[in-house]
Amino acid sequence: MSTENENKDVLETIVEAIHQRHGYDVVALDMSEFPLTMDIFLITSADNRVQCRAIADHVERTARDMGWKLHHKEGYDEGSWILLDFIDLVVHVFIPKTRKYYDIESLWSDAPEKRFEDKAEIPLDEELTFEIAPSDQG
Repeated sequence: MSTENENKDVLETIVEAIHQRHGYDVVALDMSEFPLTMDIFLITSADNRVQCRAIADHVERTARDMGWKLHHKEGYDEGSWILLDFIDLVVHVFIPKTRKYYDIESLWSDAPEKRFEDKAEIPLDEELTFEIAPSDQG
């Protein structure tokens, strides 16, 4: 990520994508001061494995639409912890039990963090909108 404003725009867009698939307890950890390859860890929870996959799919699609390329994906088939590596941004999607077990926030507790407010009602993205028209058959 090249600028702080670009970081914020990308982060906000990805968080919105997470919320659109009902991800919650979203936390961003600023990893830029550590000798790692990524700038940000973005961590979220989902109620079950199916929802984890739905969030991961939507984040991947949203990032691709912004011109980001997925470098690496892990855990998708099992679904309790899905990791999406976009080089500068790594997204972790957990079911609560797995998130609690690995406790990434505590492991990297010295990293600055930003917590995002959960959204009760998120407008659906246009991809999922549709209209029902009456049938011409009668």
